[in-house]
Amino acid sequence: MNNKKVADVLTEFILKKVEPFEGVVIGMSGGIDSAVVAKLCADAIGPENMLSVVMPAYDESVKSQNHYDALEWSHALNLETNVFCLNDTLKVLDGHRITFIDKLVEGNITARLRMIVLYAYANKMNRLVAGTTNKSEAMVGYYTKWGDGAVDFEPIIDLYKTEVRELARYLGVPEKIITKSPTADLWKGQTDEDELGMSYAVLDEYLKGHQPTNDVEAEVYNRVQQMIRNSEHKRVMPDGPNLGGIK
Repeated sequence: MNNKKVADVLTEFILKKVEPFEGVVIGMSGGIDSAVVAKLCADAIGPENMLSVVMPAYDESVKSQNHYDALEWSHALNLETNVFCLNDTLKVLDGHRITFIDKLVEGNITARLRMIVLYAYANKMNRLVAGTTNKSEAMVGYYTKWGDGAVDFEPIIDLYKTEVRELARYLGVPEKIITKSPTADLWKGQTDEDELGMSYAVLDEYLKGHQPTNDVEAEVYNRVQQMIRNSEHKRVMPDGPNLGGIK
């Protein structure tokens, strides 16, 4: 991959998307995807036109390494940074027996709360919300519908996760962010690859068209195809009836 050309195309894309507005709001997770998007946006429109929002979903007295990495990279890019802890909101929902039913429900609620926070800032500041979903996640639906999938533009949507890692090194993202286990930090110990049931390197090979050569590979291939089919609803607008013939 020609990293310079890719970076140039992406920064030009961001500049054109954001030009009618007053900047960008981005949720910084401490992971590689948001780190790359933040750097691309800063290069495209300048850090003074960005707001980084760090949104932990746990008690503020128990901060994860992702929290510190998100703050450190935001400061390295000279971004205005706000921390918005979701813990109290989640406790209110828990009191109404809405959340904590299981980890997946809680995780999806957390992702949607983060979206609400980002759009509150964006609305107030006349800015766009930058998405951080990569091609691997988009193809298998590994994101929350109306959560981290609800954004104004997706700079890295055409880059597989392995390509995002390559671009990250070119852009100077810290190695500790590049090599850590990817996680949305939705609950303690959660990692993307545990949920997917395979590494991103393996997933990307199948998404690029690798065909199985044995029973073990066939099982992985079928799992990937099933994820693609099951998540199709996330990649289309909500359906509705066509009344054109009776109106």
